Amino acid sequence: MTSKIKELRKIVPVPMNEALQLLQANDGDVEKCVYLFKAKSIKEICEQTGCDEQTAAEYYEAEKFDINRAVSNIKEAIFDKNYQPIPGVTKEGIGNILQWLRVVEAEDFGISLDYQLLDKALETLSLISSLHDIAAKVKAAKQAKELIFQGYTDADSLEDFVRRHRELDDDQDFIEANQVIGLRFTVIKEELLRHVRNLN
Repeated sequence: MTSKIKELRKIVPVPMNEALQLLQANDGDVEKCVYLFKAKSIKEICEQTGCDEQTAAEYYEAEKFDINRAVSNIKEAIFDKNYQPIPGVTKEGIGNILQWLRVVEAEDFGISLDYQLLDKALETLSLISSLHDIAAKVKAAKQAKELIFQGYTDADSLEDFVRRHRELDDDQDFIEANQVIGLRFTVIKEELLRHVRNLN
């Protein structure tokens, strides 16, 4: 049975326990187990994406039986097929957001609030319904920083600089925005790239 488990798992990425159960239930018939495992996976892909079995099977095979990649790629294809441009959302506007995200990545969220084109970036971000709440949180954090640093110049003391930064770190709007950007950074980027891909 060990050799059959190895053979089965070499063909499809079936978990060890499931491989054993399949082989026991099907008299060690590896071919039948492969068929049943693929059928189950294809059904799951259909349920997660709403696509037909043929599409699910094609993507599943193309992704070498990686169900997560198949689901992800089908969802991307469905998004592209049904894409409706959002008035006011342009490649240039999304470019501003992506540039701002690079500042977040290279520096930190606090520094990114000084990004020169942040207002324009947030304007575009707020037009995308799935990212509207994030835009609102970042805008609130930016306003909090502007208020805390109002009147501050480089000539002011280091103590004042540190005090204002501590105040910003403790600000609720700043904390919330910083957390949401940290948690959803990849999701935001992926969503923006979907739009870029579909805009002419």
